[in-house]
Amino acid sequence: MKKLTMKAVLEAYDFNLPLKDALNDPGLSPDRRAMAAAAMRQDLDDAYYSAMELLEAFRAMGREVDAKLPAGAPSEGQDRIDHILMGDGDDYQRRLYYILSELPITAAIADLEWLTALAWNRGRMGRVLNEAGARTPPFPWREPPNGYHTIGCRPFGC
Repeated sequence: MKKLTMKAVLEAYDFNLPLKDALNDPGLSPDRRAMAAAAMRQDLDDAYYSAMELLEAFRAMGREVDAKLPAGAPSEGQDRIDHILMGDGDDYQRRLYYILSELPITAAIADLEWLTALAWNRGRMGRVLNEAGARTPPFPWREPPNGYHTIGCRPFGC
């Protein structure tokens, strides 16, 4: 009988499991479920950093709404959103923006805070796998040269 090790268990870990749980949770809003679906095909780093950049733009817009910034005044939040939407952002960020664009700003911020927390925890598992010496499985749209590679996880220390 083969001894089951923590390394062997972790090598089978599905990084998308928390996102799949969210996607299939009927108690979550359709917007959160759609954001979870969008995040499933993102690398660990990108899922977190891209969502965080969008969250910072929405927070800047929220501050401007709270300050009752007059129409036509320079807007840091709008500049950040324009930066993302006009080609400097990525398709994932644009997808998230369009999911949230019709919500009140406070609801959009809350949903992005939820997603960035989920993305952070998802990425944190990369460090857990590395510390256990487990190989991380490739994402399905990648063709790694040796069948396995280290998935990017900069904020998680791996």
